[in-house]
Amino acid sequence: MVFEILKEEIRYQMKQALLHYNINEKDINIEITEPPLKEYGDFSCNLAFLLSKNLKKNPFEIAKYIVNDILPNFKGKENEKSLIKSVSVEKPGFINFTIDMKKFLKIFFSNIQSITQMPKYGNNKELILIEHTSVNPNKALHVGHIRNAVIGDCLYRLLLSTGHNVKVLNYVDDSGLQVADIITAFKYANIPFEEENIPGITKKFDHYCGNYVYVKINELYATRPDLEVKRKIILKELENPNVEISKFTQQIVKRVLRDQLQTCWNLKCHYDILNFESQLIQSDLWDNIFKTLKEKKVIRFETSGKNVGCWVFTSKTEGDKVLVRSDSTITYFAKDIPYALWKLGYIENPFELEFISQQWDNTNLYQTTIKNIENEKSNVHSLIDFEVKKVITIIDYRQERLQSLLVEILINLGIEKTKYSYLGYEPVTLSNKTAELFGFSLKNKKSTQMSGRKGIFVEADVALDLLIKKAHEEINKRNEYISEREVSQIAKEIAISAIRYYFVKHDIGKMITFDINDSLSLEGDTGPYIQYSYARGKRIYNKIENINDYLEDYALTDLDLTSTEIELIKQVSKFSSTIKESVNNTDPKLVARYLFAVSALFNNFYEGSPILKETGNKKNIRIKLLCSTLSIMEHCMKIIGVTPLEKM
Repeated sequence: MVFEILKEEIRYQMKQALLHYNINEKDINIEITEPPLKEYGDFSCNLAFLLSKNLKKNPFEIAKYIVNDILPNFKGKENEKSLIKSVSVEKPGFINFTIDMKKFLKIFFSNIQSITQMPKYGNNKELILIEHTSVNPNKALHVGHIRNAVIGDCLYRLLLSTGHNVKVLNYVDDSGLQVADIITAFKYANIPFEEENIPGITKKFDHYCGNYVYVKINELYATRPDLEVKRKIILKELENPNVEISKFTQQIVKRVLRDQLQTCWNLKCHYDILNFESQLIQSDLWDNIFKTLKEKKVIRFETSGKNVGCWVFTSKTEGDKVLVRSDSTITYFAKDIPYALWKLGYIENPFELEFISQQWDNTNLYQTTIKNIENEKSNVHSLIDFEVKKVITIIDYRQERLQSLLVEILINLGIEKTKYSYLGYEPVTLSNKTAELFGFSLKNKKSTQMSGRKGIFVEADVALDLLIKKAHEEINKRNEYISEREVSQIAKEIAISAIRYYFVKHDIGKMITFDINDSLSLEGDTGPYIQYSYARGKRIYNKIENINDYLEDYALTDLDLTSTEIELIKQVSKFSSTIKESVNNTDPKLVARYLFAVSALFNNFYEGSPILKETGNKKNIRIKLLCSTLSIMEHCMKIIGVTPLEKM
């Protein structure tokens, strides 16, 4: 709130320079940032650089003229309520602003309650749909899949916290090649349907299917070409819901899916609706969309060349993409089109929703089923009560090209580009030490990419169990008087928080290397460090008697604060602007980084500003700062999924 007021005042002053030069502000993208060094002030503006091209002058000269000649003649600059103390110029042309700290602190302590409230930006009559996780139902989730799930879940929490109407979809590809592989294994390769005592295979069905069945069938293809023929037949039969193979496949898929969901629930991920690819094919969705694509000439039928007999979409940038093969089977990419249009609400909904179960957060999870017109008593649950404002899909970066093609097709169908977006994340590699923990020898390599076919991966369940075990050991080393039950609960929350924070704190477009030990560290940029900072604060909070007396709204007489306290106040004041930026950029990472910055500054405050031994006005100020910081941390921890602990 306070920082937004400051930025608005700076922006208003810069507009006076634009008026002087007779330049429309819409043509100039003014950026207000924080300078790298404190001696440069509290804010910095790039206006002089932006004007340099238009005015054909040196940015430094332009900046000096704005500060020395234009702003002094601006009447609003001398406003008694102005929070800007001084304006200066720094080479090669930055205009720097210094806060009037006395006025700033007065506003902060007068508005603590509003400053620490979660800002609301959403319109609950407009629906945002987020699709994430969407792992093939033939295996357990590995740590690379966690990145998708955590990014998506943090984005859901961010939008929900800021007043948006948001639902989460999990797309189940139950008719693709990898599912056909395990069905071929069970039906035609004599691989047992139930788990056996196979060394290294856990009793979870998703582990059994991914670690043994999928691997075994791919080995058999080399010597059993008949199995590949069977797989091709299965893929075709999966388009018909009434045949025996489709019904058997659904039994297998739902068992795997049940275990996958449990993994995600263990990481505190939330879903609203499960969608099934097979239903998109088995309903009339594809037939209707296929007809529309042909009528609007978005696709064409090839009569010659390498794609003869196929229906093809020609992209302006990517060339030809086959949607329907010459044997009339639908490509993987083609199935995305009706699903995207269904999510956007642009086609008649052929589905109803059926309750599956209650989730870890006491919310209900539903799955789509094809409408049964004859069954009037079917368990119907409305999916979209409001207009869909936007669809956001979290994807592996390797799918970005296909998503870009999908957006191009949607535009050709008359849909606004802004309504459909995707966030592509880079893959997760394993560090050398983490790989060795799980029995993979990398020799001299620092890290390795995971590969299901090569057997180099770490299941999410296994990684979480190991993190819990290590956290348990650390707690026992540091605390002798906590009960075993409490130790187990704390260890679990530390492990979940560690893994969630680790996967959301990085730039989405960068490859990350997962290291078990780094993620659990109590020092540095980690979830446990944030939990430790919070626990330190709560320990002080719980010792303050009659704390509400200190939080009453009355004037503080002395605002002579230490530099550490001022830096923490400035950081706390950025809360609402950080949340707003994170929402606007659909980037929960910004909240994670802000949370770490607050935690680090709070630790400095904890070390240098004692509270319990203080008296009078100084104690009052520090208690207010303590409470406002803890409140801000709680908001951010909820978004990221870091559990606030009072003991560590």
